[in-house]
Amino acid sequence: MLNLPFELEWEACLIRAVFFDVGETLVNETRQWDEWADWLDVPKFCFAAALGAVIQRGGHHREVFTYFDKAFDYEKAKAERKRRGLDYSIRPDDLYEDAVPTLKRLAADGYIVGIAGNQPEETERALAKCGVRAQIIASSMSWGVEKPSVAFFERMISEANVHPSEIVYVGDRLDNDVIPASKAGLHTIFIRRGPWAPIQSQLMDISRADAIIDSLTELHERLATL
Repeated sequence: MLNLPFELEWEACLIRAVFFDVGETLVNETRQWDEWADWLDVPKFCFAAALGAVIQRGGHHREVFTYFDKAFDYEKAKAERKRRGLDYSIRPDDLYEDAVPTLKRLAADGYIVGIAGNQPEETERALAKCGVRAQIIASSMSWGVEKPSVAFFERMISEANVHPSEIVYVGDRLDNDVIPASKAGLHTIFIRRGPWAPIQSQLMDISRADAIIDSLTELHERLATL
């Protein structure tokens, strides 16, 4: 261990930025998945079961569509939904109740607050319309790289302009959030909600995360331990 002056040691350990994933971290995506089930004309319960199967075997979430249509063309369906006014959206009532209060408290406490996830570029505008405020709001589409690539987190570090050890990333997935963020040198907090978290908690080592929470109301307490 390097023998640093006290001031420098403290600076190196100080958390200065907190970044959040989007889906199932800040946004409850139940409505969006239900709308896809309706689009495919399949029962929501069956669609949810298929999504669980995809998660269980570690597949990409878009593979769920092929359970019901082997030749499913996601981009074509997305374009048609948009034409009919059914394109991707985030509504205020899609936000988890603890999301906005947590972001506001972090900002008031002087943290750099960021939001970055594997999302379409529309997410950035949709979050802003819902009253979500952060210094940095980005998507994999606008950055041109998606998780779990370490390059995604390197871009995050660059945008925050702080040392990796001064950043915490909060996410609901071990494979896409916790593990790659840790590899990039960030602290990680695993939030156990949404469909991925309970399944991955059984399949993977949750101790890979620096802290584990079940609600964002626990976040400030956990930040103090990092």
